[in-house]
Amino acid sequence: MKRRTMMAGAGVALTGLAGCLDRIPGLGLDTEFETVDGQVSVDDPPEVTVDDDTVTARGTIQYGSSRCGTVDLAHANYERSQHRLDLLVVAADDSRWRFSCTDDLVATGYRVEATAPDDLRRVSVTEHHVFGKTYSTTVDLTDW
Repeated sequence: MKRRTMMAGAGVALTGLAGCLDRIPGLGLDTEFETVDGQVSVDDPPEVTVDDDTVTARGTIQYGSSRCGTVDLAHANYERSQHRLDLLVVAADDSRWRFSCTDDLVATGYRVEATAPDDLRRVSVTEHHVFGKTYSTTVDLTDW
């Protein structure tokens, strides 16, 4: 009985959102993220290329502990009102057991590919490295 009540409530909630789905951040944005060999210096901002509706960002992020750290796409959003794509790539903690982490710094490259709507005007890619270092690249497509 409780399952039916929950399912009915979920159906009503989804029906209520039906007209608002285009306002949910990131909806309709197709992204692919992978770690690769570092092709960009760790001290350089991310490289961004735009080819039709495909945006490719490459960079290298430094993080702590080769056993407990990683690089992750933390945020990807297309802001319709400003026709802007925002990507945030971060040094992430992947530890489950703190005592097994190593005390070293590692730099790993990444590649993000995102397919955005045709009316894209601006792309902003930000990297957050270990110890608070931040690098950013913004491409203004209205100048092209």
